[in-house]
Amino acid sequence: MGIMNERKIYTAGVIALLLMGLYGCFEDDERVSPHIPGDEQTYIFEKSIYTTQSFYDLSSNEILADSDNTAWVLRFAAQSGDWHIGINSSDYWGIYNAGTANLDSVPERPANEEWIFDKSSGEPDSTAIAGWVKFKDGDTLYSHQIYLLGKSDGIGYKATWAAQFMSVDETGYLFRLMAWPSGTWKEYIIPKDPSYNYQYFTTSEGGDVLLQIEPGRDLWDLRFSQYGSVLYTDDGVPTPYYVRGVLLNRNGVIAALDTINDFADITIENLPEYSFSHREDIIGYEWKSVEIDEISNTAVYTVNPDFIYIIRDIEEFYYKLRFISFYNDQGEKGFPVIEHVRL
Repeated sequence: MGIMNERKIYTAGVIALLLMGLYGCFEDDERVSPHIPGDEQTYIFEKSIYTTQSFYDLSSNEILADSDNTAWVLRFAAQSGDWHIGINSSDYWGIYNAGTANLDSVPERPANEEWIFDKSSGEPDSTAIAGWVKFKDGDTLYSHQIYLLGKSDGIGYKATWAAQFMSVDETGYLFRLMAWPSGTWKEYIIPKDPSYNYQYFTTSEGGDVLLQIEPGRDLWDLRFSQYGSVLYTDDGVPTPYYVRGVLLNRNGVIAALDTINDFADITIENLPEYSFSHREDIIGYEWKSVEIDEISNTAVYTVNPDFIYIIRDIEEFYYKLRFISFYNDQGEKGFPVIEHVRL
């Protein structure tokens, strides 16, 4: 009887060891953390969107960098394979493409309707200087066309600089600039830095040639800014106009508009309902409307609380965001107040 008990004990011990060995061959089940929405947060802008462009991060609920609209003139895409150049419409700059490399053929004062600025959608091929270089059959072709740079005074553009963009490679750009119409050419090299979306250039005398306007491309989500766009009249006529709104970080931030659901009711379960867009101006300026009193020459802005934006940020978290006001405590326009919640 004792021998049988010992055998049973021995057998049980072997089975236990075998089970432990088999168990050790499998990985532990991954524990999935429960989804916990974020708390409701509010941000009140302290600097006017009319004069300042601000780069905002949703996760930290703060402005990471801001600058005066007047700080820069041109920006150069900073990724190694990129070649896009943009103009600063937030400071009313525009571009005239002379269509020639011959200075003597460039009109001193081009017609106002021939000036353009970058499309606010952010599409690379829609910048005002998009045609300066082409890539065909493995060759890089430069137009060397002369572009005039000028600022709008509300009536028309006045050219102050001529630019000629010479070349681009993985490391940077070569271009030249002259005061218009009687200056002399000066060459500039703009180095690329892939940790940023753009490198910024200013023509200000005595200022730095290059400015670091925006934070690193992996740090921010939204740019609050004045910028050029195209509005349509009641008759459907496209009209260039300067607006104040919100643009997405081109480095992967996407957004969608919800005008159906209540803000409080939107959860992460709603995400399949939305059609997200990479368009930089998908939020844009239409979250507010304006009533103009022509007699007093005043404008009153009203935000639309039913315009709710669903945003996937640079860290790939989803947020719902709406605008609360366009005025500060002193009743001054241009100071957005936003409310957002991580889904």
